[in-house]
Amino acid sequence: MKRPIVSFVIPVLNGERYIARCLSSIRSLHFPKDAYEVIVLDNGSTDRTLQVVRELGFDCHTVPRVHVSALRNRGVAMARGTYVAFVDADVEVAPDWLQHGLAALQEQQVVACGCFPRVPPEATWVQRTWDIHQCGKSQNSAPYPVAWLPSMNLIVRRDEFLAIGGFNEQLETTEDVDLCYRLGQRGTVLCNPAMKAIHWGEARDLRTFWRKEVWRGMGGLRGVLSHGLRWDEIPSLGYPLYVLCCSLLTTLSIFVALWSRHVWLLPVSLALLGLPALLLALNTARLAKRPGSLLKLFLLYVLYGFARAYAVVKI
Repeated sequence: MKRPIVSFVIPVLNGERYIARCLSSIRSLHFPKDAYEVIVLDNGSTDRTLQVVRELGFDCHTVPRVHVSALRNRGVAMARGTYVAFVDADVEVAPDWLQHGLAALQEQQVVACGCFPRVPPEATWVQRTWDIHQCGKSQNSAPYPVAWLPSMNLIVRRDEFLAIGGFNEQLETTEDVDLCYRLGQRGTVLCNPAMKAIHWGEARDLRTFWRKEVWRGMGGLRGVLSHGLRWDEIPSLGYPLYVLCCSLLTTLSIFVALWSRHVWLLPVSLALLGLPALLLALNTARLAKRPGSLLKLFLLYVLYGFARAYAVVKI
């Protein structure tokens, strides 16, 4: 049997809503069918995921009750390709996705490439606004080096992946950040905007956004314990701590206002609490050239700060 060039590793858990779109997009790639293989790993779905996968003609391996990091590692252990393409079950890749990815990997110093997926055409305002945060700040159309990329839309050299021991299986989330930091010590992690993809599972409303950011925040703190603190992680870790301190100050100012009627501390503490979110929103709106999104960006940055602060307390 001919050895494939690329092995797609697709983790899934109760993904009946999106998995068909994901697998169909891979099947529609402008690439020889015998040049890639698809490995689907189910984490113990209780919906119709397994049935949908098999109806589409794909095999599905069940590995229940492990973190997605472990699930992906199991997939790589089965993989035969020179390159491993990690695509999540709720991501749809463009027909030329693989061609652009492999083209970037022709440079030997490049160990991984991918990009941040965009949101669906009928996205909610939460999805569209967070898309500006993730993708709108950079105007680059050519590939450029980055510190990390999401593992939902990523191609890595299999030998480099194995050389660093793969994903840290103790991490429930931010495992992609940890992986890319370690890969970056061996070569270049490249963001390639030409590798277009859509993330259909991006948070659609504020409640889901809050829940996901709390979850990611808890994983981020564990990731720091795993790979050590990096200077470029200081803002994302410092912001939640700042929010915690300002929240305590605001609480204190309320008691001061009630007991001593000195109310000046309350507006000062509230202003300090919202200042980072305002500065972030102004900067993002400026870089993305989207001034009309300023208020929405501010709201999401405020919610992001409180969610990450809550994660610090919860952990």
